[in-house]
Amino acid sequence: MIPLKAIKAPLTVAAIALSLAAIDRAEAAEGSIYVAQSVDPATLDPMQNIAAQSLNVFQNVFEQLTRIGTDGSLEPLLAESWDVNDDATVWTFKLNTGSTFHNGEPVTADDIIYTYETIINNPGAPAAGYLKAVEKVEKIDDTTIRFTLNQPYAIFGRQVSLIFIVPKKAYEEMGPEAFSTKPIGSGPFKVEEWVKDDHITLTANEDYWKGAPKVAEVQFIPMPSEPARAAALASGEIDIVPLLPPPLVDSLSSQSGIKIDKVESNRVVFAGYVPDDGPLGNEKIRKAIDYSIDRKAITERLLRGLGNPIGQIAPPVTFGYDPSVEPTPYDPEKAKALLAEAGYDGTPIKYMFPTNRWAFATQSAQAIAGYMQQAGINVEMEPMDYAAYLPMWINNTLEGMYMFSLGISILDADLILGLEYESEKSHGYWFSDELDALAKEQRATADQEKRQAAISKIWQISNEKALFSPIYVEVQAYGVRDCVTAWEPRADERLNFAEAAATCEH
Repeated sequence: MIPLKAIKAPLTVAAIALSLAAIDRAEAAEGSIYVAQSVDPATLDPMQNIAAQSLNVFQNVFEQLTRIGTDGSLEPLLAESWDVNDDATVWTFKLNTGSTFHNGEPVTADDIIYTYETIINNPGAPAAGYLKAVEKVEKIDDTTIRFTLNQPYAIFGRQVSLIFIVPKKAYEEMGPEAFSTKPIGSGPFKVEEWVKDDHITLTANEDYWKGAPKVAEVQFIPMPSEPARAAALASGEIDIVPLLPPPLVDSLSSQSGIKIDKVESNRVVFAGYVPDDGPLGNEKIRKAIDYSIDRKAITERLLRGLGNPIGQIAPPVTFGYDPSVEPTPYDPEKAKALLAEAGYDGTPIKYMFPTNRWAFATQSAQAIAGYMQQAGINVEMEPMDYAAYLPMWINNTLEGMYMFSLGISILDADLILGLEYESEKSHGYWFSDELDALAKEQRATADQEKRQAAISKIWQISNEKALFSPIYVEVQAYGVRDCVTAWEPRADERLNFAEAAATCEH
């Protein structure tokens, strides 16, 4: 067995320490934090919703077996320790005994098994895709759960950080519909009120086992308009606005009482190619496109520093990133030479992209098209709303050249390989026995050096053949009022407020 254990103090000492921390922090709880998001969640049932904005609420209300730390490391949460066998097919989690749900009932092995089995037995559930490798989940005793997988899966400890635990008894008594509007979790905040499309109010859980939050209230407010979110921040109506676009960063940074916090994120913007669509089957034409793009100009001038050029789909914060794999240099003359060698005849290349998935999506797509045209490539741009674009990406019905972005929340490149490179489940268009073998090799070993070597080889093959053109990793900007005295943005875009403090009043 390969131990991956967290150090834990004796229970009596830990219980006393947690009780004292809860008292101290509950007495100090004050202020409120109002956060603007672009959309309201569709449901507050975490088994039925995996949308990014919803996860920001779930992270504060529910708990998982494990969680991803701010530095990208894997941390214990409901599980205090875990073991994995040599081929990474059997994972055994030892539960802590201190966590309770908001209704006062303890979090048990039965609650965890119920949550997982409910998702697994409903293949249509959004979270079911995270658990395809689970063959069986069983209760060994009151504090031990074992997962048996149908394939080696070295990152399963990270995968369970995506599953939020619900209380079995309360969920069954309330029913899915009632639970979806006033859920019960075990996290640092409770859902006090949800007025659809207006606000979600969370209040501090004074009995939280890791210590009550310092801030008394957090409110999530949906505001679809970027200028409206910025105006609300400037007026004091809102305290935190995530993911500001470059122009709003400039305008807000000069206003008193507001600071701009920046973090290099987990999101990489890249171009993909459909190889059986016209000229893009020619490797030299794909390489010509790759060399034609001035990544430095896009990130420094267009994005005003809110991006860094990158040469792989994995960002630096993710395991699997290889710093030796550098961005493709801007070389328009080489691009023209490759086009000539390929015998490019001017056939237009369709260029599909979503207009509203990441900051400055349309502007960055237009800049890339401009560089391509300067190199002599005819471009036929096809912008789309993300709601229409995403199903085409999922169903592999995109055409020509396309833009996409990935922000992997578990901060491990394995998910990128499955989404873009592997023939069995990919949303990309490039399949080979070599890529499949390398992806499976890294997934089947707990040896991190061996995993990294296999992943790095995939990035090298990808760039040699120009299977994708990674463009930049986003640097994300958050507008924060000075009354938020303790809080930092995370690379994975999640908004966690367990350790936040504020003097804001509304």
